[in-house]
Amino acid sequence: AKASSGASRRGATAVSAVATAAPTVVEDKVRAPANDQRQYRVVELANGMQVLLTSDATCDSAAAALTVRCGTFQDTDDRPGLAHFHEHMLFLGTEKYPKEDEYTRYLSEHGGDGNAFTMNEYTTYYFKVASPHLEGALDRFSQFFVGPTFDKGCVEREMKAVDSESTNYSTEDGWRLQQIMKATAAPDHPFFRFDVGNLGTLGADDPMGTRQKLIDWNKEHYQAGAMRLAVVGRQSLEDLEQLIVTQFGSVRDGSGPAFKYDTLPWPKEKLGRVVYCVPLKEARSISVCWALPSADKQLFAKPETYMAHLLGHEGMGSLHDVLNERGWVDQLSAGPSQSFSDGQLFAVNITLTPEGDENRENVMALLFEWVEMVRQAGPRREVFEEIASLNEISFAHKEESPANDDFAVSAAMSLHKYPAAEVLRGPFALDEWKPEVVTEYLKALTPDNCLVFLTSSAFSEEVGKEDAKVKGWQNEEWYGAPFREEPINADRLAKWKLAEGGESGLALPMPNPFIPTDFSLRGDPAASGLMVTKLPMEVTPPTLICKTPYLRVWQKTDNAFKTPRQYVLAHIHTPVYDQGPREVALIRLFCSVVYDDLNAYAYDASCAGLNYSLDFSDSFSMSCGGFSHKLSELLDVFLSRLREVAEDCEVAEGEGGAVSERGMELLSSLEVQRQLLIQDYKNLTREEPYAVGSYYLGQTMLRDSWHIEEYLSAIEEPVTLKDLARAAREGFKKTQIELFVHGNATVEEARTMADRVVEGFSALGSEPLEEVSRRKITKLTAGTSTVFEYDLAAKNPAQENCCTQNIYQVGAVGVDAKRDAALSVICHVASTSCYQRLRTEEQLGYIVQSGVWAEGHVAGLNVIVQGKSLPPREVDQRIEAWLGGGPKGGREI
Repeated sequence: AKASSGASRRGATAVSAVATAAPTVVEDKVRAPANDQRQYRVVELANGMQVLLTSDATCDSAAAALTVRCGTFQDTDDRPGLAHFHEHMLFLGTEKYPKEDEYTRYLSEHGGDGNAFTMNEYTTYYFKVASPHLEGALDRFSQFFVGPTFDKGCVEREMKAVDSESTNYSTEDGWRLQQIMKATAAPDHPFFRFDVGNLGTLGADDPMGTRQKLIDWNKEHYQAGAMRLAVVGRQSLEDLEQLIVTQFGSVRDGSGPAFKYDTLPWPKEKLGRVVYCVPLKEARSISVCWALPSADKQLFAKPETYMAHLLGHEGMGSLHDVLNERGWVDQLSAGPSQSFSDGQLFAVNITLTPEGDENRENVMALLFEWVEMVRQAGPRREVFEEIASLNEISFAHKEESPANDDFAVSAAMSLHKYPAAEVLRGPFALDEWKPEVVTEYLKALTPDNCLVFLTSSAFSEEVGKEDAKVKGWQNEEWYGAPFREEPINADRLAKWKLAEGGESGLALPMPNPFIPTDFSLRGDPAASGLMVTKLPMEVTPPTLICKTPYLRVWQKTDNAFKTPRQYVLAHIHTPVYDQGPREVALIRLFCSVVYDDLNAYAYDASCAGLNYSLDFSDSFSMSCGGFSHKLSELLDVFLSRLREVAEDCEVAEGEGGAVSERGMELLSSLEVQRQLLIQDYKNLTREEPYAVGSYYLGQTMLRDSWHIEEYLSAIEEPVTLKDLARAAREGFKKTQIELFVHGNATVEEARTMADRVVEGFSALGSEPLEEVSRRKITKLTAGTSTVFEYDLAAKNPAQENCCTQNIYQVGAVGVDAKRDAALSVICHVASTSCYQRLRTEEQLGYIVQSGVWAEGHVAGLNVIVQGKSLPPREVDQRIEAWLGGGPKGGREI
């Protein structure tokens, strides 16, 4: 070890002139939000690496991210998945730190963690760590790019890890449909290739040959000029700069190969086609895609953002609104589906209801009428300026990222795309109005120039027939998803081009009335000390400003983040859960109908940075938040809509059974939401094994829980509007409200918000609930084991993986603060040890994790292993062996 260490020092000396050379300041005036107190500087090291330095004296968690300009598109032809495999291998030892868990263990022991992800043309590595330990973390992190070893002893084992990951993806619809999309691309374009990797593609029969390819590939692509680094720490810019020069100055220089492909991903001959896809889950959707120029060509005009805003709009008269009135749509979105340096695939995605699936051709006709309406309207400057204004507001009042590693990840990528001065603002910037470019893009959006993906469980019947192959059905090569494709025939094109005219109800969006203009702050300008700290252990708590048998209101004015946003959060206790599964299911349907009924009105609010929600698990959770200027308007409409929907349901049916027009709207919405809820319940066994296991763990630990089959049985029976109204009245009849108003709000404004909430629920007939019942949690007897087994294969034969989930119950939280803190520390440290032992070394599965388990007021340790290498009972024994002791087990923890 000493000899190795000495060799490393001698190697460092050889490159010391480059490693310690002063960097060039690229930009000292990075554009940032006015209230951003951090300091920024972009520098370029002598080896060509550009770095964004961020000095934040208040941060308790430091972070870094490095993005390399190479990804799966740079895989070698004989090793599909090499870039992804390379990403895995960098974590398993370097020349300076040869132990394969040195990096992850250091992060875990110093309050941090890290990860990486491989994209088509970029690969990103990132971490966060407690601020005092940034230097040690950077030292270990930088060695990924200075001296990776590609340890011979890890190659075969990590191939198995990648293979396990690929197996995991093979039963996820998102990955399966992605592979079908790849199969539609030009075979000569790298997007066509399989890029996850498995034992076969990575050369498991020649592991040392693959290792040599990793070394060669690393030398070719991992060069400093192809890297962008972002670092956040408490240190001054000067100290951060010196730190980066020391740690990253030795990275190999060079700019890496430029992107160059032989063909476009979707040339003309690959368009004008329909692809039919069969999902594993019960699902129905339409995706209509068009090949457009690369987004990189118009970074400050963003024509795809303009089109996405209009085509994905959900306000009055939009495609979503019109489809929703017919009961055909669940969700709709628009925007780039794939984005590369040589092109992008722009998509309009529609998730259908069962009735929408039956009317698929009519949905398509309406979609193309909507697209044609946007095309005919042409580029509209007022729309562009509205989008630009919303983006500028979002940037000017950008909230600090929830974690500095998220900030670093986005900044490292942005450095590849935007000028240094615009690294923060660039993704928001709409500075260039180019109507001619918008016109060019819109001209491409025609029925004969698109690629249509139709996904439906109904197609499975065709796949099962004897003549399926004759009709063109085939299985995708890598994950086996059934699909077929065909050209769009002339009859179909004619129908899609035939607009309904004015009768469809489609109309372009009106100006957004929710755009805020008042950004004044309510906080105390003279606030100091604990009032302004951002450190979670030192903040001043909220103040209880109202306490009655019906209502408790907590309030806190923001003095630390200085953002004009406000959040109203409510927990509404009700005894309805104890009334049975049908009542619970009806209440959930009521929440969904209200949300659906409000969507067309509130969509503009969501575009303007406002949001709202109403959910029911065993009690109601309500939230409303965003820019404070017009928040009260949204809250008022939200609360009044609760009452209106209940009242309208009650009077929808008149004498003789006639249903009013409003009643028909609500009845349609109710049926759509009922079908979607049934679909969600039925899809449980199609989820990942760990998700199914977590559900049954909840059933085991939460006493007197209703089972999903009971909910399913309850709503498979007919549901009327009167059933819905009655459930809403009963659900809100007896309540206790816990309200928290936080952010840009004074005490008086918080009281006003509370009055509005009380008034809203009182209008539903709400009265004080005398006592709130607490769900009972199963107490596991010390020294015993309780085992629950579930045969998932009986419900989902396609699922190859098993899951073992162990809970080690410690006890109620809040009883012994020292024990609670000890549990938190143990779980944090255990996470790295668990991953290293059970995943990296024993290869028990791709998903291996441990952490704090909490159910209500009870906590413990949670361990999850999902894979196919061993049966669950044997995996349980491995988990017990890990916890029982040994050099890397429970005793060390």
